[in-house]
Amino acid sequence: MDEQEAFMPVPETPAYAAFSDLMQTRRSIRRFRPDPVDDETIKLLIDTVRHAPSAGNAQPWDFIVVRDKEMKEKIREIFVEQLRPKYKMEQLRDRGLWFTGARPIPEPAAPFCDAPVLIVVTGDPRLQDAYWYRVKLDKGHQHMVSSLATIVYSMHLACASLGLASHYVSDTASPDMQTHLRSFLGYPEPLWAYEMIPIGYADMTVSNRFVHESEDFVHWEKYDISRHRSDQEIKEHIMKKIRPQPKPKAE
Repeated sequence: MDEQEAFMPVPETPAYAAFSDLMQTRRSIRRFRPDPVDDETIKLLIDTVRHAPSAGNAQPWDFIVVRDKEMKEKIREIFVEQLRPKYKMEQLRDRGLWFTGARPIPEPAAPFCDAPVLIVVTGDPRLQDAYWYRVKLDKGHQHMVSSLATIVYSMHLACASLGLASHYVSDTASPDMQTHLRSFLGYPEPLWAYEMIPIGYADMTVSNRFVHESEDFVHWEKYDISRHRSDQEIKEHIMKKIRPQPKPKAE
């Protein structure tokens, strides 16, 4: 198949156009306005994403909706505390590979706790019994993580479709966060917190981000080894494209 032919556009449907727009414009938002999000909107979001696909149709999730300000402050405190060792370790890397690129690494903070709603997504490993037994033994946890990732991303898209902002709080599953969240929110063993999703209205303007062209990562029929990048090329790619140097300010 010719690459040019492979990416010829097909007639768009209204549903596709709306989905494509969501995929291209949705961003992770870290600062939120205090404007409330009502219960009916949260129920609508959850009622929509419950149809997300999952391995073996196990649907291994529970959602804990957190709105209480005192609870959000407790979550903020433990989140910042567990970030401090990561902050120190990040400074030991090559500067261009910092998560912030060449920009200074900000002090640990949790502005996402200003969002009116936090949804903690927990997983229940007992539902791995819905898989083939060999699958459960071989890659049950992997399938469970894939299922939880699917419903979390579905929630992000559902939020964007309603004009709401959201982002990933992946440190939710860190040992410190996990231990404290279990104590705060009361979910028992063997459930574990996979992700936290702040939901609200954006209080920031997002900039464009680098996204690969399809031709950069698609291989037809088999992997094209001639396009395989060396370790140094990968490092340069990260520093130039993913974590670029800030542009100098015009005088």
